[in-house]
Amino acid sequence: IEVAPSGTAAKNVEQELFIVSKDAKSQLLDKVLSDTTGTVLVFSRTKHGAKKITMSVRAMGHTVAEIHSNKSLAQRKLAMAGFKSGRFRVLVATDIASRGIDVNDIALVINYDLPDNSEDYVHRIGRTGRAGGVGHAISFATPDQKNDIRVIERLIRATLPLSKLPELPPARASLPNVHT
Repeated sequence: IEVAPSGTAAKNVEQELFIVSKDAKSQLLDKVLSDTTGTVLVFSRTKHGAKKITMSVRAMGHTVAEIHSNKSLAQRKLAMAGFKSGRFRVLVATDIASRGIDVNDIALVINYDLPDNSEDYVHRIGRTGRAGGVGHAISFATPDQKNDIRVIERLIRATLPLSKLPELPPARASLPNVHT
């Protein structure tokens, strides 16, 4: 058994960072989901945020489920089973799931919100690129979160590659702006 030191990010996970205003996060999520194939795990900082993100993703036309501590164990099991089976393409979760999700072949992990605890970043992105596969993790950060980014970079001993914001789709009238 080989155990990586605390704070070690999976080597086979491509990491990416977008600096984006709170108001444009939902549009960026829409763009990323449209450009991605495969299953996607989206992390929210709060239960309330997870619910809003789930409604927004559903309005974008994707199959989605949510798991957090306000959901019963039966509801969480149904959501996980649907995500594993492909019934739901997107799973929105709080950090209750950062260590507990054991699903192979998650194409992308999105940190819609940066975690409160920087160690949770490593656990979140570790949900992709499992069992020797390659993975992709994208984090959304607001301009005022530069210090949070530095703390994560210090922990993982690497610089998160900053990506240029793509041209975002116009905000859909049916999509709520998700501020978590």
